[in-house]
Amino acid sequence: MGTIGIFFGFYYLSVAQELAVKIVTFTTVGIVGSMSFVRHVVFHTSDAKRLGWETDRPDWMFEVGFANLAFGLMGLISFLANLGIQAQTLVLLGYSIHLFQAAMLHGYRYFTYEIKSASTLWSSFLATLLFAGMMAFFALRILL
Repeated sequence: MGTIGIFFGFYYLSVAQELAVKIVTFTTVGIVGSMSFVRHVVFHTSDAKRLGWETDRPDWMFEVGFANLAFGLMGLISFLANLGIQAQTLVLLGYSIHLFQAAMLHGYRYFTYEIKSASTLWSSFLATLLFAGMMAFFALRILL
């Protein structure tokens, strides 16, 4: 869903900048953030296994899920309440910073651990880094 939002964001960026940011905020923050909450909290066991971070105490998974839900709800509210481009831009920038930090953690983990796989490199590090970068592009385009 997030990549679809990024696509339509770029599609509308040159002709309707406010619509582009609205679409990107709704999809990449509102929907993706809320879905990430479900993945980290409801399906925490399979998510931890996918990441190679299996644990008997998934408290940190819940904390990450709650952070994703907080951003997700802010994205949905800023969209549904039509709070304007400034509010949506700040929500978008905040979530992109959050995901950038997650990408850095995944990258550090990939490059410092002995066991490496291409799927881990791509899905946990590079895809997250690219996604966060594109989100930040939209936010910075408005702010600068």
